[in-house]
Amino acid sequence: MEFLSDGLFSASANGFDLVLAQHLQARVRPQGVLREAIHNSRNLPGVDAISLRKNLSSEWGAVFTAHIFHVMEIQEIDDSDVVANTAWKYALLTAWGEASAARELSLRMHVPVHTIHSRLRLARQRGILSSPGAGSRLGN
Repeated sequence: MEFLSDGLFSASANGFDLVLAQHLQARVRPQGVLREAIHNSRNLPGVDAISLRKNLSSEWGAVFTAHIFHVMEIQEIDDSDVVANTAWKYALLTAWGEASAARELSLRMHVPVHTIHSRLRLARQRGILSSPGAGSRLGN
């Protein structure tokens, strides 16, 4: 997952976008200003998501984690395979830098954290999710 920024926070990840809020003052028609702002946003430099997450307070990190959960809810994915669905959500959360992705998933999905761990183990056995390796945490 790659987050992008131009001084104001914005982001893009796996086909969905986080919101970029920007105050623009214009004395011309808004359509031209919006068209230019959209065009300029395509050239935002990349920022490492995990580094970004490490520099946020826990309160802001929780806000963005909640936003990622909201975006997951509106994504059109096949949720008939709970193992693949859990692996997809886990991958998004860990790519964002969420240190407690399994716990967060268990709270949101209303299942024990052991169930999440079992689903992740099955996903790794099926090749859906790669193994992080011994002692690995947050892609390190």
